[in-house]
Amino acid sequence: MKILYTAFNGKNNSSKILLDNINCENKLYLKNSFKTSVNELQKELEHNTYDLIISFGQAPLSSNTIKIETIGKDIDYYKTNYNFSDLKNKLENNGFNVIISNDAGNYLCNHIYYNGLKYISDNNLKCDMIFIHIPKIKNIDNIESLAHIFE
Repeated sequence: MKILYTAFNGKNNSSKILLDNINCENKLYLKNSFKTSVNELQKELEHNTYDLIISFGQAPLSSNTIKIETIGKDIDYYKTNYNFSDLKNKLENNGFNVIISNDAGNYLCNHIYYNGLKYISDNNLKCDMIFIHIPKIKNIDNIESLAHIFE
């Protein structure tokens, strides 16, 4: 399975730090910009084929809590087709609290998720996408162990 991992840039952004710690071939660090981040993702999908996109973002969550997002919304919405039950179980078995959410927020995370799911749908790509919010770095006991779950 060919997976693209994305996270937003930022020296203290836990999603960037997580992506730094994931041992994988396909990483895309997104600019913290509504327009640029979407363009970066779409350009990557125009030039490469993936089975799955796992996108990470930072959210104000309590210690060791992971939030799996199911919907990207704008005027309309797109729901992921990714079956995340195995991922949820794996996270829980490794000591993380997991929240399943249908509200990715109103900022960059939701924007990239919505536009990624929309691009996949509009272009009939055989690709799934999931967005995962993680807490700030101070609320993650071991970023390396979290990274290994996604490898």
